[in-house]
Amino acid sequence: MSHRTLPPESDARPLSLSRRTLMAATAAAVPAGAVALGAAPALADPTVTDGETRVVDVPLADAPLVEADGVQVRDLPEQPGTMVGVTWPSESDAPEVQVRGKDQDGQWTPWEPLETAEDPETGEDAPGTECAWVGVVGALQVRAELDGADVTEQLTAHVITTSPTAEDAVVARRAGAPQPMSTAAQQDMATTAAATTMANPATPVLGPGAPSYTSRAGWGANEGLVRGTSGSDQLKAVVIHHTAGTNSYSSSQSAELVRGILTYHTQTLGWADIGYNVLVSKYGQIFEGRSGGLHRNITGAHAYGFNTGSFGISVMGNYQSTAAPSAARAAVARLVGWKLLSTFQIKVASTSSWTPGSGTRFPAGKTIALPKMFGHRDVNYTDCPGNALYNQFGSLRTEAQRAIDGGWKEHLWAFQGAGGSSKLGYVVKSAHQTGKYTATVLTKGLILQESGGSASGHATPFAKQWAASWGRPAKTDSQDGDRRIQAFQNGVAANEGGRVRFVTPYFRDVSPSRVFFLEITDLAARGITKGWGTPPNAEFRPNEDNLRDAMIAFIYRAKGSPAYTAPKTSPFTDVSPSKPFYKEICWAYDEGISRGWGTGSNRTFRPYEEVKRDAVAAFLYRAAGVNHTSTNSGFSDVPASHVFAKEITWLSKAGIARGWDDGTFRPNAFIKRDQMATFMMRWLKHTGRA
Repeated sequence: MSHRTLPPESDARPLSLSRRTLMAATAAAVPAGAVALGAAPALADPTVTDGETRVVDVPLADAPLVEADGVQVRDLPEQPGTMVGVTWPSESDAPEVQVRGKDQDGQWTPWEPLETAEDPETGEDAPGTECAWVGVVGALQVRAELDGADVTEQLTAHVITTSPTAEDAVVARRAGAPQPMSTAAQQDMATTAAATTMANPATPVLGPGAPSYTSRAGWGANEGLVRGTSGSDQLKAVVIHHTAGTNSYSSSQSAELVRGILTYHTQTLGWADIGYNVLVSKYGQIFEGRSGGLHRNITGAHAYGFNTGSFGISVMGNYQSTAAPSAARAAVARLVGWKLLSTFQIKVASTSSWTPGSGTRFPAGKTIALPKMFGHRDVNYTDCPGNALYNQFGSLRTEAQRAIDGGWKEHLWAFQGAGGSSKLGYVVKSAHQTGKYTATVLTKGLILQESGGSASGHATPFAKQWAASWGRPAKTDSQDGDRRIQAFQNGVAANEGGRVRFVTPYFRDVSPSRVFFLEITDLAARGITKGWGTPPNAEFRPNEDNLRDAMIAFIYRAKGSPAYTAPKTSPFTDVSPSKPFYKEICWAYDEGISRGWGTGSNRTFRPYEEVKRDAVAAFLYRAAGVNHTSTNSGFSDVPASHVFAKEITWLSKAGIARGWDDGTFRPNAFIKRDQMATFMMRWLKHTGRA
């Protein structure tokens, strides 16, 4: 066998599994000496109660070597537990490991093989096995061979003791073929999850047709063991596994198995979370696995090279020689059908393209086609999901297709009607409730449906950032200078240099669909304009002409309202000290921004005249304090001889004024208030003030 690498402490961080670190591999672990060696055998550690999961790390070199069934085994005669996993030094090759336990009748259970775990980062065998359920036992024996020789001295057994909770009985009642989950039941679960501190988002209420399942809160996940997980933009396939271990567990013990796997995966193997997306008991109970949301394409740690873009379902038990019961098979088929249909994939028999790296069954870099449902053994070197379960794949695919054919398709139809993947992309979040909507989020669009209404598809580059509070898209997205914008019912989304923000209305007469909505609202947010009245009844009057006195006031505020004491005598005969913007107009005069008409005692400002576009260009040029000499504006109606050709040229080159589609600037036209807001915001950005 080849040399193997360490398993990661998380899905992206390696963990050394030396004997020293193995003895302290988990905060929940206790030393083997904690088990009283002189006491009578116990069927379970009585100190482990109320859903607690405890791991005891036992270096097998410290356990007696005895003969059993004609081979040497390590004997743990007084070690109770319910699950077992084994690890070995990282420099060693993977041995073949088996474990058995002594049940309450004093009988040894059959030997159970422990499957070697896969490093989710490298795909090679991790220096340890998966954990397996052995039942409630009071003693254990472990055997391990490599090339025919006993190697148990190198191993550490991680003996897991799980315990029941009162809630496990509720979980047990979910045995049998899964039914669609009611909205009320999902809302209860979502409320419970919201009250739990989690490293990752909880699953919200799913759309119609989702199978009933037990949430992480429902099966008692210890979220304190979990680190962050991530999702992908596209689901390509569902991968089927089995956990291995004995099939001798009750429906009420199923949740214990899941809690044990979570503890072992995170604390002993060091993964970020439980490796599988979903686990299914032999009774048909469905358990939410890796956190982050069943509606998302959460990247698991279950099939190296194929974790990103797949959904891992593991059937609890060993199905190498035993067929999966009908309840388990029905649950798996329903899950496969729901996951594919909810991501708008309607043929189980169709294929997806993959280009794996090294460490899989395929040449690195070669593009291959795999069916929408495949087994772990199809891509990695493993027996998983067992011969018997693998041989049931034909009927599983048939049942999954039947679930798709009879499933809820309103969002699928809306997706197809809106142009399909070419227009909307791939599903990132399948149908779920958010605000007043049942929403499907795609890479390039949304499917939205309100209660009692029909579903509709919308293309948007803001799909991933979208929130229900935005409402539906009101217009198509557009490029505005160096930013991408799109109006929604309740505001405008903008992508500015990779930063996305959503702006809600300030003025009641400036709707999100208005061309200069963002500029007007941003200007108000900076206190440069407040319009008339107060929100929610404030008005901006965007279509009115802007007056000269107001223009100067806006520039003064845009400059930060600099400290200034106005003179007692006005420089303008038509601007008395009692005028509303007297200080601002005097400041502009002293700064050389506006000189008015005439000279001396005949100088006038004409504060109530509408301001022309060329004058605004002059004001902004002077306020910027620049020295620009070019008079080649690029506008057909602004010749080099124009009195403000230099100023208009600067305004154009700075991207503050873009003119009209016919190539004109219209210098003598009065500027509207919405145009003024746009000039001001672009001026602020160009001069580094925004």
